[in-house]
Amino acid sequence: MTIFDLLFIVLFLTAIGTLIAAIVSAFSGRRARALAILRMLVLCAASYIGIVYLATAFSRQTVLHVGDPQCSDDWCLAVDGVKRTPKNAVMLYDISLRIFSRARRVAQRENVAKDVYLLDAQHKRYDPVLTGAEIPLNTLLQPGESVTTTRTFQLPANASDIGLMVDRSSILPVCVIIGECGAFHMGAIVRID
Repeated sequence: MTIFDLLFIVLFLTAIGTLIAAIVSAFSGRRARALAILRMLVLCAASYIGIVYLATAFSRQTVLHVGDPQCSDDWCLAVDGVKRTPKNAVMLYDISLRIFSRARRVAQRENVAKDVYLLDAQHKRYDPVLTGAEIPLNTLLQPGESVTTTRTFQLPANASDIGLMVDRSSILPVCVIIGECGAFHMGAIVRID
């Protein structure tokens, strides 16, 4: 957990408290005060979201290499190996992934990480060809536990500058945590080629 995660939690709880105060004011017959509280809440929320996107606009994309872990709290993912196999006009990429937990006391899983995908130089997305036997990324890991799995991808033989990305598509329509928004550069990428 980062300082920005903690900041979001504190601000979220403060927003809930502020909303409750507005509701109490409204039911107490102080509608003007309730509206003033709600206006301030909306202004503060919009300012915070603006700061999240501003921080993202001035940050650079993190470029990792095979073997480098990519962690979210105590849940980590690393590309352990890449095997390329030419097949007619396509190149098959078999990518070995290691999912592990740095936690010392609690079981852990990452529910936001849906799966991984590859990008080429033109930012074209290639999803894995799944067989159903792959271990999902949101597997529950015990403290210190590590599991390995693979993902297979089919790309055109002429695709270049291949990178692996973790799909962290959110159900929220906006980014809410500073440093975890890929709005302008799409988050961390692991260079494969």
